[in-house]
Amino acid sequence: MLNRSFIYLLGVFFACAFWLVIPLFSSSKSPADEHVSVELVAEQNAVVPGKELWLGIRFDLRDGWHTYWTNPGDSGEAARIDWHLPAGYEAGAIQWPYPERLSTPPFADYGYGHQVLLMVPVRAPAELKEGQTHKIGALVRYLVCREVCIPGRKELKLSLPVQTHAGASQARELFDASRSRLPRPAPRNWRTSALSRGDEFLLNLKIGNLDNELEFFPLEAEQIENAAPQEATAIPGGIRLHLKKSKQLLKPATRLKGVIVLGPGRAYLLDVPVSQSDKD
Repeated sequence: MLNRSFIYLLGVFFACAFWLVIPLFSSSKSPADEHVSVELVAEQNAVVPGKELWLGIRFDLRDGWHTYWTNPGDSGEAARIDWHLPAGYEAGAIQWPYPERLSTPPFADYGYGHQVLLMVPVRAPAELKEGQTHKIGALVRYLVCREVCIPGRKELKLSLPVQTHAGASQARELFDASRSRLPRPAPRNWRTSALSRGDEFLLNLKIGNLDNELEFFPLEAEQIENAAPQEATAIPGGIRLHLKKSKQLLKPATRLKGVIVLGPGRAYLLDVPVSQSDKD
């Protein structure tokens, strides 16, 4: 009998292959709709000429199902958004909240269960006229998984009036919650370093005493073993994380880029040069 891990990988492979060949003219309904609802929402109730408008793709997932972070881990695919905006609008990059580790031994993925809002800043042109109504569209491609993975494709639309002032929309609290989970730049007083030694990276974080367990989420795929425990040991002024190297790492890593999570709402971006040990 095929084991669960092999079935899981087969599911991911065929789901991703199917996702890539979904025709653009397919129906707005997809098999994934049974397991997730996807909605386009705005933080403000109007577009203000020349100002930034925050839009978001909201995923509400059924219990046990998940979708993926920008680095999905050992399997899966991150969501993609193709915007259909009125002339003159400019969309920025997706702002990814820090994920959770989704363990399916011997694998681990990075993603979200229950609910997540992927926020995107959009700049409106300055020459808009008050009283107009503008239609905003987004084609979202995503993957949801449980025991199997199912690709989803959703065409979403939103209409907003053009006004000189905007108030909060009904989705404002969702944006506040998502913004609290966005990784911030590391504090200037942190002292960080990384060393490549044998089959692991040693990530040194001189950031003071910590009350909670911390976790590192890599931004680059196939750099560390996602499912391996991240052992922490005390060092003067902070802590050292032992990160096992990925078996797929084919050349020496020069930098460790990722998100370090110290507790709820405490996530920081790291970009640390890697020194090579002469004991390798």
